[in-house]
Amino acid sequence: MGQHVSVCIPRWIDIPGVKNFRDIGGWPLKDGSGYIRERIVFRCGHLVDITQKGIETLNRLNVIAAFDFRSDPEIERQGVMPQVNGLTRYPSAMFTEADYSPAALATRWKGYFEGATGFPKVYAVILEKGAPQYRKIFLHLIENHSITSTKSIIVHCTAGKDRTGIFGMLLLGLCGVDDEVIANEYALSNLGYWEPEHELQKKAEMLNVTVNDMRMVMSAPYLAMKETIRQLKEKYGSIEGYVREECQLTSNEIQRLRDLMVVPIRFEERQLFRPKI
Repeated sequence: MGQHVSVCIPRWIDIPGVKNFRDIGGWPLKDGSGYIRERIVFRCGHLVDITQKGIETLNRLNVIAAFDFRSDPEIERQGVMPQVNGLTRYPSAMFTEADYSPAALATRWKGYFEGATGFPKVYAVILEKGAPQYRKIFLHLIENHSITSTKSIIVHCTAGKDRTGIFGMLLLGLCGVDDEVIANEYALSNLGYWEPEHELQKKAEMLNVTVNDMRMVMSAPYLAMKETIRQLKEKYGSIEGYVREECQLTSNEIQRLRDLMVVPIRFEERQLFRPKI
């Protein structure tokens, strides 16, 4: 299902060997004054298995940077992406070795197993630990891209839904996209990411849980992102409040990021159906 959803959902781009690859751009601002610039920020799962054809597509998209949120244990297990001319991989791990202790892992996995009400507990940890890496990406965009540039970046983790999904929420929310739209964009990972049944079974046996538990872990519940945003706003007042306090962006930097990411033309739904390549 995942690799062929571009037939009916136009923001997907088929990158052979990569799951969950899509454009973060194209979504309207809640006040209708513009929409998020396309072809500048892409999100996906890991790039370890990308094929030569996939690399050629990245070249056509003019991707110059890939920010990899995976931790060292994940990279040791999965590997790193092949070298791509003109593209720099930026290791951007949020979790340390200590975060992969049995106790720490048990706490995180417990949140996932609780479903939509438990995911926000995990995402609160990501928001706490991920701020320096999110700051790095925001500054990269400000310093290396412009409204006339055709350069783009990729942000990714293993599945491209949790650590990457929180980044997408922050970027879209900071630029003025409605919470409902953000949660729906996040939930698109239910279409873009999947695990073969035998892999789910293997992981379930390893963790001593059911296959249905693993399906929940691999999901991206709309309500989970809605609740995460609610809790973030309760604590910081707004997404901008989080970006100021935790990512340490100044008013000038936030405005420059918005100027880069927002196309100040009234949004029309048909714009979502333009070819992405």
